[in-house]
Amino acid sequence: MGNLVPALRVLSAALSDTSYAFFIGACLALYWLRGGGVDHPQKDRAVSGFVLKRLGIVCLACLIVCHVVHPWFVASSMSGSTQFRPTLALVPTILSSTRQGAIWYTNSIALAILLGIQFLNGNRAGSAASWVSASALCVLAATKAASSHASEQGDFSLAEIAQFVHLLATSVWAGAIVVSGFLVAPRMLANRAVPALWSYGKTLSRTVTWALIILVLSGLYVAWSDMHRTFRVLWSSQWGAILLTKASLAGIAVILGGFNRLRCLGRPASSDGAGIMAKLLRAEAFVMIAILCLSSALGNSNPGVE
Repeated sequence: MGNLVPALRVLSAALSDTSYAFFIGACLALYWLRGGGVDHPQKDRAVSGFVLKRLGIVCLACLIVCHVVHPWFVASSMSGSTQFRPTLALVPTILSSTRQGAIWYTNSIALAILLGIQFLNGNRAGSAASWVSASALCVLAATKAASSHASEQGDFSLAEIAQFVHLLATSVWAGAIVVSGFLVAPRMLANRAVPALWSYGKTLSRTVTWALIILVLSGLYVAWSDMHRTFRVLWSSQWGAILLTKASLAGIAVILGGFNRLRCLGRPASSDGAGIMAKLLRAEAFVMIAILCLSSALGNSNPGVE
């Protein structure tokens, strides 16, 4: 079981990160389709809010499962043991007397708030509920940053703040693209809601462009900080190889997004263009999933720099 635990830890982190991003993507799509960016009558019959709400609940359930098992992985890492029962016995101590325990309880509150809003708010998207949800999502990103390599420089350090911003920007970019590529665009295309798809696509493009700018700026600082200001780690460690692979995939996603913006959104709405847009978004969505998984592996790898 010793070799299996690190793989399970990365798998749990990947599930948590992708679920978090997909949840944000579903929330954004729901907001846009309810008038926060898409103003077209075809939108109402093209994509059902019910589907996006259910996707959000599934993602939230995955987040909760990963949250519940996380203390065991922390106990395993701190003790150096992979035995289930002895490690499990350490969990109460970790939760009651360590920094990771405080982070876990903070996460628990944020997840409880999101769960309550999902079930109690029904199909209404009130502004108060939206702001509370956004705040809870920011708390989750902050606790992820507080558990990353950036936390080695202390609480609320510039590195930790940059990591927090980077996580949010990555989740907005990846989540919006994945939900749009696999769910929203295909449904709009199937319902021949081409003008609505164009309106949605322009809102999506503006949002991910800003997210990408923030992601790149914060990501450069986070990577430079994790490398302790030396490029040697890029070609001398597994961490560096993962980072370079992630950067390459991000470049591919940018090219796909740029082509979509110029080839489709830069021209009048048409059925042929809508088909191309849907294919490009789907291809970009696959790349985004790979990026999210690599981000999880990166967070659970050691840069190897003292």
